[in-house]
Amino acid sequence: MSEAARAASAARERRRLKAAVIVIAVIAGVLAGIGATRALWEGWINDRLLQVRALVTDLPQDRFPVAVVGLDQASLTSKRLEAIPRVFMSQAFAKAGTALFDAGAKAIGLDFVFAFSADAFADPQTGEARLKGYDRQFLRFLYENRGRVVVARTSTGIPHRSISAAAGSDGVRSTEILTDNDGVVRRHRPQLPLETSPAFVDAMLGHAEASVDRPYIAVPGARLATSVPYLSLLDVLDLMDAADGTEKLKQFAEGRVILFGSTLPNEDEHLYLDRFLPRETPLGEGAGPAGRPPVRTATSGVFILADLIGSPLVGRVVHEAPFALVGLSIVAFALVGALAGLNLPLPSLPLVVVGLVLAGIGLAYVVLMSGWMLPAGAPPTAGFIALMVAGVAQVAVLKRRERELVRLFGHYLSPQVIRAMAEEERLSDLGGETRKVVIAFIDIVGFTRMSERLPDREVVKVVNTVFDAIGAEITRSEGYIDKYIGDAVMAVWNAPNDVEDPEARAVACALAVIDLLPRLRQRTGQPELDLRIALNAGPALVGDIGGETRRSFTVMGTTVNAASRIESIAKDAAVRLAFTGPVGEALPASVPQRLLWRGQLRGLTTETVVLTLDDARLWMDGQGPALSLVPENVEPAAAADAAQSRQTASSRP
Repeated sequence: MSEAARAASAARERRRLKAAVIVIAVIAGVLAGIGATRALWEGWINDRLLQVRALVTDLPQDRFPVAVVGLDQASLTSKRLEAIPRVFMSQAFAKAGTALFDAGAKAIGLDFVFAFSADAFADPQTGEARLKGYDRQFLRFLYENRGRVVVARTSTGIPHRSISAAAGSDGVRSTEILTDNDGVVRRHRPQLPLETSPAFVDAMLGHAEASVDRPYIAVPGARLATSVPYLSLLDVLDLMDAADGTEKLKQFAEGRVILFGSTLPNEDEHLYLDRFLPRETPLGEGAGPAGRPPVRTATSGVFILADLIGSPLVGRVVHEAPFALVGLSIVAFALVGALAGLNLPLPSLPLVVVGLVLAGIGLAYVVLMSGWMLPAGAPPTAGFIALMVAGVAQVAVLKRRERELVRLFGHYLSPQVIRAMAEEERLSDLGGETRKVVIAFIDIVGFTRMSERLPDREVVKVVNTVFDAIGAEITRSEGYIDKYIGDAVMAVWNAPNDVEDPEARAVACALAVIDLLPRLRQRTGQPELDLRIALNAGPALVGDIGGETRRSFTVMGTTVNAASRIESIAKDAAVRLAFTGPVGEALPASVPQRLLWRGQLRGLTTETVVLTLDDARLWMDGQGPALSLVPENVEPAAAADAAQSRQTASSRP
């Protein structure tokens, strides 16, 4: 298989592996996201989003269609009602209810079970029914207003039979309310048709002629204890006797559904989604003289019923987002997480997680403002799980090749080159391959004399300083440091990584290294420090050479041997750079070249042409190369070959 075919096959295999990882990660993320749609944190996040919504939008000023009359502490401790036990409040409810109907109330709901009847109360000693007829006024109120009054029942308590009989079969409904898995009331699921539903809220919605056909979530703008229209039971009874009471009761009750219920602390209280909302009272909804009950962590059940009934009447509700929208957002976040986990650097993944969370919350808020409640934590959860799966795959599978390359070439190639090699699967198998390369030998001139007069520690310091600077230039030009040989560096271009125009890169690197000489002399304190560079281009055996217990990447062959021998010609010619004909032929025609030598190198049977650049930086003695090395009878031919080489180079596309 050719090199190009093998590279293409490796690229296809890597793409297939990436696609498989993405599919697995997305599936895992989607399953996690669906499982998180009812997670405990979902409700908390959505309640906080309602808080933000209430802070950035104005509180609705529409007249709320439901009002509450509360049996509160002010009523129970008042002179008017303090002598009446709570179980005997039926007459007070009947009087207040009649007054409110007269004031224009549409319907009345009594959030009390009325499990006892005063009429059935008997003296424990004599057995005398001392309160016989006490409930007559209340029973008459219920009977005469059948179809407009609803009495509560619960799963643990039902009204006394006389009260149930007076209210009628449609006048007793369940006030049980649904809680989410975190114990917070947020939604109502009506049972249609409303008129026959066993739910208290549905019955009152029916009396208010509401149009409700699906589950909904009420969206209050403030704490219910401060925003729902409210009068104490005591205030209603007092207004009945006041001169302007009728008008005030009319302002309070006309066209509204009125709910009676307890607002006493620790009695029929629930956590509601209003618990983080601001405490504001809508315009024109001030309380009566007895005031309002204090705002507590939990919300009185009668306020919750009022909000669940009134919100759909004024359009202040949202609905659960359609499954298609939820599923689409979960899949989208899972795909983003999978792509990020597979392709981004591992240190950046925590920032991606933060971005996913913020994006999920932002999306949920936008959807909320559009009338839908989207699970804010489900899409980020999907993205996070997909990111984790893809990230693990990246580390465990896809980064395996890169880690191997880092182990082999970390000190000799730039990180960008190593990543490109890992991406293209360009590392040769054990045994190597033959490919065209450019070989460079970079020698420290006069190393032997320097080592004789300097301490060993200083010699090592000088060599390390020079090699560090040379290595940086080699790496910058996408070359590979094959090995250090005493006072010389062997470098390769186009192996193990692919390099475009390796000859030009190698020559440019050589010139950059030579330009470092003044700075290196200053840093090392060796004014006589110099460098000599030899370049050769041609085929060579490259690869991970060795056995199963020990192996290393290297380059070998005639091209390498020829490059090592050219260094001696550069020495005799007193130049800092010498290169062979194949290197010179690959350079642009605009680059001036000078012939140094032509003949057979030791151990080779073919003729070799050695050249240098016509550049004064390369003359070690400042007088130009020692051209006497070129035999007079071959110089014209060599000059003709050089001219032909430049013409060939200039005619290339």
